[in-house]
Amino acid sequence: MATTIEASGTAIRHGQTKKRSNAVAALLCGTGPAVLLGLYCSVTWERFLFGVLMGLIWGNAFEYAYHRWLLHHPRNPLGTGHREHHAQIGTPQAAEHVALASSPQNVFLLFAVNGIPALLICFLTELWGILSGVFIGWMLYLISTEEIHWRIHMNGRLPAGLQFARAYHMSHHDVPTSRYNVFLPLCDFLLGSAHQMKKLPPSGPFTTE
Repeated sequence: MATTIEASGTAIRHGQTKKRSNAVAALLCGTGPAVLLGLYCSVTWERFLFGVLMGLIWGNAFEYAYHRWLLHHPRNPLGTGHREHHAQIGTPQAAEHVALASSPQNVFLLFAVNGIPALLICFLTELWGILSGVFIGWMLYLISTEEIHWRIHMNGRLPAGLQFARAYHMSHHDVPTSRYNVFLPLCDFLLGSAHQMKKLPPSGPFTTE
């Protein structure tokens, strides 16, 4: 028993450290480009707030696509850590696998992967004034999603209005072919994966369909 409790405590500390490191990385990756773009582009409050909204929606769509079609693809190496997250639910090591990004370096890559097409879109449309807000929107979405995901799995207190998120997300662990958004099921509703499907047998496939 003592060994189990000790292992769980170690996993929680490691998980918390990983979560904090990811949050710091997201803060730097979001505010750094936002400040630079704000200095060199014409940014009004209206454009900035519109950009934040676009960043939040973009973040929700990216979360859905990445989770559904990459992390849940059985032959995609990107899904290895996510499969471990599913496999460790209820074990003393579960907390070590809760973080959405495995390291701050992966947070940087997420911003880079999204930032390149965003820069291209703004270059083609000359909408530079919203881009600083987009980076802030991504930052807010990533930090919020990681924190809420942690609280769901660690039985932490959820913000007002998000109490439903625990049951919603944990049903994804029962049936991994539905409910890919963690707490804001916008794309789940738009793409028809918000309904709770029939529970798979223990040997059921870990796939996207």
